[in-house]
Amino acid sequence: MGLFPLLRDPPVFLLSFLLGAFGLVLHNLLQAWLADRYGERAPRWQGFLSLDPRVHLEPLGLLLLVLLGFGWPRPVPTRLPGSKGFWVALMGPLGFFLAAFLYGLLARFLPYPFGEGLFVGQRLMLLHAAIYLFPVPPLDGAKALYAVGGPEARRFLDQLAGLGPLGFLLVFLVLSYTGVTGSVVEGLAGLLQALYRVFGL
Repeated sequence: MGLFPLLRDPPVFLLSFLLGAFGLVLHNLLQAWLADRYGERAPRWQGFLSLDPRVHLEPLGLLLLVLLGFGWPRPVPTRLPGSKGFWVALMGPLGFFLAAFLYGLLARFLPYPFGEGLFVGQRLMLLHAAIYLFPVPPLDGAKALYAVGGPEARRFLDQLAGLGPLGFLLVFLVLSYTGVTGSVVEGLAGLLQALYRVFGL
């Protein structure tokens, strides 16, 4: 579980961790960029349009990236309602998917340890893209549903959010061990391979 098995190969472990951390930054950067395009200035004022890892990353999220293979960045400060909030939220999983595409592309051309680390990074990003799509607070899927959902959907999400981090981790473990997360990851991986074929790769 997590990145611990890679400790027997320190260069791959380090590269995988750095690529995972960069994916978290890219997640935030795309959300902040679209929110800024929609006129919300808080992300820009708080530095989320930069690549500064001190703005985007937090210690607990990085620790869980190592322990579970799944981490999180600091939340982008945005409160856009309706379709704008929906699309800003979905830019997060799209950022992970874009990182997975780029990592897999580079891995095809680079030798050890870069190729191996990039392939691990690609799997990490596909996992993050899948998980962040679920409508479970505080994930992006929940934010998207909250932005466009009706009162019943919002009430349900508020109840889930009331469970706190423990509730989220419980849902995460259930989804993982029941194979739901794996199925979504496989679907995204298939989409990724289709994109590579479109580009003749």
